[in-house]
Amino acid sequence: MKKTIIFALIMFTLFFTGCGENAQENYKPTASFKNVKIYKFAVHPYFNSKKMYTSYRPILDLIETQIGDIKIILETSPSYTEYDTKLYRGDFDISLPNPFQTYNALSYNYKVYARMKPDSVFRGIFVARKSLHLKNPKQLIGKKVSFPAPTALAATMMPLYYLYEHGIDVNKDITQKYVGSQYSSILNAYTLDTVAGATWPPPWESWKIENPQKASEMEVVWETKPLINNAIVIKKDMDEKLAKKIVAILVNLDTTKDGKKLLANAGFEGFVYSKDEDFNVVADFLKIYDKTIGIPK
Repeated sequence: MKKTIIFALIMFTLFFTGCGENAQENYKPTASFKNVKIYKFAVHPYFNSKKMYTSYRPILDLIETQIGDIKIILETSPSYTEYDTKLYRGDFDISLPNPFQTYNALSYNYKVYARMKPDSVFRGIFVARKSLHLKNPKQLIGKKVSFPAPTALAATMMPLYYLYEHGIDVNKDITQKYVGSQYSSILNAYTLDTVAGATWPPPWESWKIENPQKASEMEVVWETKPLINNAIVIKKDMDEKLAKKIVAILVNLDTTKDGKKLLANAGFEGFVYSKDEDFNVVADFLKIYDKTIGIPK
């Protein structure tokens, strides 16, 4: 009986250890798969690990099936800081960083091949309890506002700049509370730990679907102007033909019924071809942001 209990406890521990926030799929090629090449794919943490897996694993499965002889491991990170470290260290062969991270990644052996569409979705929003009746951004003065992370472009930097444009000294007039994830930023506003929470449309729409009762008590109070959407970046040392095959599959997802289902499950419309130069608009934004607020280190 004791042995049975001990075995059950060990299996329970192993299961939940494998379900942690910092998840990476394990892959050990067998003899029959010795010619399979393994690549690592990662997305900046705008979803939690579970949601990231259910959103992107089916897309990666499709890529593997259509190309053959490759295995793409999906790795998630529990925080923007950890993701940034891995991205700039070159840990990922393929990645989907936000535009700020994309602009930085160009200095770390990555090249832009595509980006999410449309760009109009890439904007920051503030959500709050309807009962607070927030109408003017200056109602936030002296209050706490939640943000995912300093390097979250749409959900932190763009909202902070929005407040600056509306006459708020974001480094003095409000308390910036960094909570680590998009969902946490929304939840802090829901629980009134903060007066408002900054995020961006995809996680907000996903959170509303998962929490309909709570969402009915919340509203979007302000939104920023859009910028350019998240990019697909690939390491420059990857075989160019393979990189182009992978990107072609992504860009053509919205042209097939099955592809559209995968995109709907992931919560975005699809991809368009893009290049490094398209992200010069991020450099322009960062220059202004640095002068007015200060780029996060």
